Amino acid sequence: SIEETLKTTGYKLEEMTDLESVMFRKSILEKYTGGKDFRALWEVLEGSEFCIRDKNAWKWLDEFLLLDECYLFFDRGDDTSIYIFQENQSLTKFLSEFDGYIFYVTNKNLDFLISFNDSDYLTAQGNAKPWLRNKAKELSKNNWVDIDGKSYL
Repeated sequence: SIEETLKTTGYKLEEMTDLESVMFRKSILEKYTGGKDFRALWEVLEGSEFCIRDKNAWKWLDEFLLLDECYLFFDRGDDTSIYIFQENQSLTKFLSEFDGYIFYVTNKNLDFLISFNDSDYLTAQGNAKPWLRNKAKELSKNNWVDIDGKSYL
C-alpha cells in the first residue's frame, strides 16, 4: 500500500484532489486512448508505442525519469488517486516495495505514458518510446532477450 511504502522509503508524495484526478485522467484518455475508457487503461492505448516483455523492466524506469517529477497512477478500479513524485525520489525504489500492480507513469505535460501490466509488458509512448527502444537494443547487444525470446537488434 502507498502509506506503508511511504514510511519504508521516507518519501513524501502529493496526491491530486478527486477533481484534479478526474480531469487529469480525462486528459490522459484523450491523448493516449482517443477518449476510450476501460477498466484496464493499457488495453485501450492507441497510437505509436513500443513495448517489451520482461518481468524486471519496471526497474529501468529511473534511467528514463532521471529523478524528475512524475505522476504515478493505477487503473481506476484499483485506486482513483494520482500521486505526484517530487524530484530526487526514485520511482523504482518506491515500486520495489510493492510490485505486482498494474501501474502508469507520466508527467505534468503528458509528454509520455509508460505502463507496466500484469503480463510483464512495459509499454512506452510519447518521448519514452525511443528510450525504451534504445534500452532494448543495448541489452540485446549483450544477448538479452525478452520473456518471449525476442531480441531487438
